[in-house]
Amino acid sequence: MSALPQLPSRTDQVFEAIVDDICTGRLTPGTPLRQEQLAERFGVSRQPIQQALLLLRNQGLVREFGRRGLEVAPLEPEFVSHLYELRAVLDGQAARLAAARRSDEWLAHADGVVASGNQAFADRAFAQMIRGDVEFHRTVVEASGNPLLVESAGVMWRNVQRVMGEVLFQGGAPAWIWEDHTAILEAIRDRDGDAAEALSRRHAEHGEQLILDAMG
Repeated sequence: MSALPQLPSRTDQVFEAIVDDICTGRLTPGTPLRQEQLAERFGVSRQPIQQALLLLRNQGLVREFGRRGLEVAPLEPEFVSHLYELRAVLDGQAARLAAARRSDEWLAHADGVVASGNQAFADRAFAQMIRGDVEFHRTVVEASGNPLLVESAGVMWRNVQRVMGEVLFQGGAPAWIWEDHTAILEAIRDRDGDAAEALSRRHAEHGEQLILDAMG
């Protein structure tokens, strides 16, 4: 008999809800996070709130301020540069591994993800564009077949999604984002690991410049 899937804990549920609020801009940089207010909002005790906030702090989404307080961390150019340096390495290695390990079933799914992203761009649906961009790169990472890479990239992508949300909601997104996705996918389809890695690294470098330019 197979084991039943484990349901998310209250800490996980609170963590995901706060991350979503930060990434979609409902909680802006500098917003204080009060444990008692969050506990009342989510209908839980303060213990899962404390645990969720600790995870958020460890992932760089919130920071300490004042006396034992926490606030949504601001976005700074240095943080963006560090984040995208990491992204270039992880995305590049994931694409190289995906080129060697991808399946026909995976290719069909990836084709659908790229098609949805292109349609979101055509419709100027910014929230859907961001979700589509994140989904494409997560799909590539999953095709790498390396569970540790998947776990590491998951933490990174929470921050990338937040950065993208802060900037792209303001000024939209250039067409090259989805053109790059198509090129990366074609390299993976052709099992060309060198090209897949190089294209993914270049994509991350272009993304970093886009974000920094938008931040002024």
